[in-house]
Amino acid sequence: MKKMLAISMSLIMAASLAGCSSGGGAGKSTQPQTAQENAGDKAPGEPTSGKKRTIQLGHIDPAQDVDPYHTLAMNFKTEIEELSGGAITIDVITDAQLGSELSMMEGMNMGTIDMAVITNFSFSSSVPDFAVFDLPYLFLNREQAHAVLDDTSITDAMEEELYNDFGVKILSWGEGGFRSTINKKRPINTPADLKGIKIRVPENSTYVDTFKALGANPTTMASSECFTALQQGTIDGLEQPVTPMYTYKSYELCDYISFTEHFYSPITLSVSKFIWDDLSDEEKGWFEEAAKKAAEEERASAKETDDKLLKEMEEAGVQVNEVADKQQFRDAVKPIHEAFAADVNKELLDKINEKIAEIQ
Repeated sequence: MKKMLAISMSLIMAASLAGCSSGGGAGKSTQPQTAQENAGDKAPGEPTSGKKRTIQLGHIDPAQDVDPYHTLAMNFKTEIEELSGGAITIDVITDAQLGSELSMMEGMNMGTIDMAVITNFSFSSSVPDFAVFDLPYLFLNREQAHAVLDDTSITDAMEEELYNDFGVKILSWGEGGFRSTINKKRPINTPADLKGIKIRVPENSTYVDTFKALGANPTTMASSECFTALQQGTIDGLEQPVTPMYTYKSYELCDYISFTEHFYSPITLSVSKFIWDDLSDEEKGWFEEAAKKAAEEERASAKETDDKLLKEMEEAGVQVNEVADKQQFRDAVKPIHEAFAADVNKELLDKINEKIAEIQ
């Protein structure tokens, strides 16, 4: 399949956007069989209608009910097993046992990984248009994000390129959450409050450029090093969604959570072309319906989950503050939007901004 080299080269810059998780860890030496192996190593496209399937669905996060990756995966498992009457069984593999997100993407490209919950970031090194969703302050609220991600006139072209050139089909878009700051120094209300604060960011140039523009001192490091780096003072804080602040216990070492909400992180439910092309029309219908329902349910629970976890972190002594006026932040990162428009796809960004204007 063409462009496999691009995916292989992109593995060197893999970084988990789920927060400070163990994402990127190596897979186990012995793994469950893929659906292709379960089906008897058939050639892609050989009919299997009427046969039972067991399909692996991997993600990098822990098997926790509050985790968005795991919630989306388990929702899909429940929905499709019910729709198919048990003809399709989903085996959810957690904790990066199948590798990093980029490793799983490469596996779907090669047919060695069936399905995965993956962020848009993992696709952007292969299809640059996906990087539009990494732009800071692109969305003001969840409603805007959902409206854009559900608009096929916006997402179809990039999804088709991903499928045709890299063998990965996106079935639905879920929510990883808005990313905000958690740190040991002080509350953040204006960009000036970030001055000099050492913030860990993923190895993503947009993230680095964003925090430089906001006055912070961004530091890239492996996600597995975050907790120790906080303990030792190598970094002062992190930027991540609410859930990983809680599940990876960042709040135990930090005093302040500030709702800067600088990035919105979508997550996708994706399937290998080898699996998709092997499905009957009826099975494809099950997959599409189950994926849509799974994402809707995961999104619907996201805010409630955030509120619950924030309450627990506040009770543990963390100070939480809303950022009343984000305009200074938005003004500071305008050059990053302008660079995307100039270097990647101005038409796409314009179309997204037009959609957002309809929701305001």
